[in-house]
Amino acid sequence: MNRRLAAALRSRGVWAGIIGSVLVAWGGCHPEFSFDPDGWPAEWVNAIGLTAPMPANRILIVAGVIAITWGWWHVRPTSEREAVPAAPTLALWSLPLLVAPPVLSNDAILYADLGWTLAAGANPYEVGLATTGGPFTTLVDPLWAGSGVAYPPLTLRLNQLVVMASGADPYWSVVAMRLPAVLSVVAMLLLVPRIAGLLGLPKRGAVWLGVLNPLLLLHFIGAAHNDAPMVAVTLAAIWVACRWPGWAGSLIAAPALVGVAMAFKQQGGLAVLAVAGLPVAATLAALPPWKRLWLLGRRTALATLVTLATFAAISIASGLGFGWVGWLDLMGLANTPAPLALLAKGGALLWSAGGGSYTGFLILAGRVGTLVLLLVLAWIGLRFADRPLNLVAWGSLAIAILGQALHPWYLPWSLALLSLIRLTRKQRYWVFGFAITFCIWNAIQTVIWHGQI
Repeated sequence: MNRRLAAALRSRGVWAGIIGSVLVAWGGCHPEFSFDPDGWPAEWVNAIGLTAPMPANRILIVAGVIAITWGWWHVRPTSEREAVPAAPTLALWSLPLLVAPPVLSNDAILYADLGWTLAAGANPYEVGLATTGGPFTTLVDPLWAGSGVAYPPLTLRLNQLVVMASGADPYWSVVAMRLPAVLSVVAMLLLVPRIAGLLGLPKRGAVWLGVLNPLLLLHFIGAAHNDAPMVAVTLAAIWVACRWPGWAGSLIAAPALVGVAMAFKQQGGLAVLAVAGLPVAATLAALPPWKRLWLLGRRTALATLVTLATFAAISIASGLGFGWVGWLDLMGLANTPAPLALLAKGGALLWSAGGGSYTGFLILAGRVGTLVLLLVLAWIGLRFADRPLNLVAWGSLAIAILGQALHPWYLPWSLALLSLIRLTRKQRYWVFGFAITFCIWNAIQTVIWHGQI
């Protein structure tokens, strides 16, 4: 047996994660988690799921998530504990999830339907989800059926490629949506320790927080979320800026990669601040505040031109353009624990009780929330102008928490970035506690509200 694999198998934490993944995959096979009344479009999957009838299937999922988080905590690097090899550990935790239906979210089905729509010659920004009569129509969440999407063009073209390569099979095309996510996680596994080494940080701790965390396992690999390629490409941009800090690396190549990341998910554009500022971080720290802001602002402006030009070129070359802009307001319609969104929904209920438009209030409140988020980001920018990677790490967390929707798959990007900066003891345990608590809470919330009750 390979020595690294054997070392992983000696860890109780690794075994807890394996068992947890098996339980989550088993519970997720139950037909109730498919929006099709006939269940998943693969009888063997339904048969496995029905061996754990309700509510046992839901208990399996929550117990599995708890086991995964326990396992993650018990493989964390300490001076007393033998290092657990990251790649074998992640592979062992991932294997039970790879052929199961998407877990804790059905967004991979939306991706498959979008890919089918493009393959059928239609534009998803114009015709909406579940409108082209493809093999995924009955599986699409009714909340989104008929609506367009705010995903940028590169994500949609990737969805099309996966659907076509997998033969538009109603089950396996959905499962195949994991392939880009798995490849992205492999890239993260390579990039995070290399960036940590260039920044003089412990590699083991960075990989543990940034790649092995349960939110990444469950929502990038288990649910195949399309945030994964964006995260991988932004990390590649940061690595390029650190490895080649001259103008060609930090003001051309790295910002161009940020533009590619934006073409997967728009929030990746925030990384332009890191790639522009990291090569002059020492100078920024030595300057007085206003000169520091001027230097960072000047470099960021130059890098942003390259980033936006790359993003625009990809959008135009894709043939889809910028139709996603018209669907941004829909993000707040999902039921999530986003603080500003919860306040907006409460206000919308009161407004509609008085005869006003519930949806109209939500759209207006979403725009006010965006203003609040921008103000918070401005404060973070001023606070961490001397530490550009800290700025992006905390800024990404602010976007995740204060945006219109707070989904668990938004957080692995923040955890990857936070793993690459120096945290105080208090900050570390706040981040660890938040990740664990939110991961378990999301599992409970999902099994209660997202099945066919």
